[in-house]
Amino acid sequence: MTPPFLEPGRIGPVALPNRLVRAPTSETMATEDGEVTPDLRRLYGELARGGAGLLLTGHIFVRPDGQCSPRQMALHDDRFVPGLARLVREVHAGGARIFAELSHAGSQTMMPGLTPLAPSGVSSAIYPGQPRGMTGQDIAEVIAAFGAAAARARAAGFDGIHIHGGNGYLAAQFASPASNRRDDDWGGDAAGRSRFLLAVLAAVRDGAGPGLAVTARYGVMDSAPGGLSLEEGLARLEALADAGLDAVEPTYNLMRSYRENIRPYVAVGATRALRDWVAPRLWRPAAPQAYYRPLARAIKARMDLPVILVGGVRGTDVMEEVLRSGDADFLSMARPLVREPDLPKQLAGGRRGVVDCVSCNICLAHDGHDALKCWRRNPVDLLRHAAWRLARR
Repeated sequence: MTPPFLEPGRIGPVALPNRLVRAPTSETMATEDGEVTPDLRRLYGELARGGAGLLLTGHIFVRPDGQCSPRQMALHDDRFVPGLARLVREVHAGGARIFAELSHAGSQTMMPGLTPLAPSGVSSAIYPGQPRGMTGQDIAEVIAAFGAAAARARAAGFDGIHIHGGNGYLAAQFASPASNRRDDDWGGDAAGRSRFLLAVLAAVRDGAGPGLAVTARYGVMDSAPGGLSLEEGLARLEALADAGLDAVEPTYNLMRSYRENIRPYVAVGATRALRDWVAPRLWRPAAPQAYYRPLARAIKARMDLPVILVGGVRGTDVMEEVLRSGDADFLSMARPLVREPDLPKQLAGGRRGVVDCVSCNICLAHDGHDALKCWRRNPVDLLRHAAWRLARR
């Protein structure tokens, strides 16, 4: 009997050979100005040949003032289209489909010399820097930039667009009363806080055209009390579905802090990793698995929208149970495919049990300064990374 994660699926107009998705993951492999490099093409080609039905790119900034980190892919100008087109052809040759994740970092940027934009002058809990509250013209220009980037992604041959609407980036900042203190049409109440993401979806839909799927990583609720509530987040998602969203990848909206909301699930860090070299934490996956499943279940109870479940999916028993339960329609993995790019092909060949990734998060700590990799594929990288972290203290 074929396990459900190997069954074909569909997201909007796009048919997929299986239900396994490569989650958006920062690569730090573009050029300094955001061009695709041979390393990026090799990475995505390897992932495509590894058997995942759908690849979601790392976040691609739609305007220079929306860049999050160095060597991030860009799509704010036509000159980026040829390189991305070569990347897409590499993926299609490997048998996979690929969506471009479009993003504006808002206040969450580590770029030196950049004055961050935000709905209001509210600093991020995780990133340094004081943002500038956006004018109405700023908002209109950013929305137009999403639409223009979607049109460029279509020209490059992408199969769909994945809007980054969660994890504290600009769309998430507009959605939360904790970060959106505006009293004009772009804030003030739930309807005002919905307006930005709905406008971005409309612009992306128009730019992408009818042949592409449009999906979103979406912040269903804030992690801290007093922010975006689950009820408001679900109601906004219903409006997005009515406006043509083809699928959702649920996550948190605003994070209270890296330590409280991310580390318990994914991190140990380099120093802890060295200290725990012989301890099970580096050799067995961390619990819990499928930690965003309650958000997926809340969505499914409310609306008929395909759900891509991301977050700590590590065992085939959990994969099967989640899909058979109807809590999600697709399974999205990031770190396991950094460790084992051919994991989907192994699963198709009959492998069962737990993946090799232990969620140590050392791969994600490379964001912004070194190319994405798993230290277990090259243990010397663990020592290099620890030395780099110590040198920054």
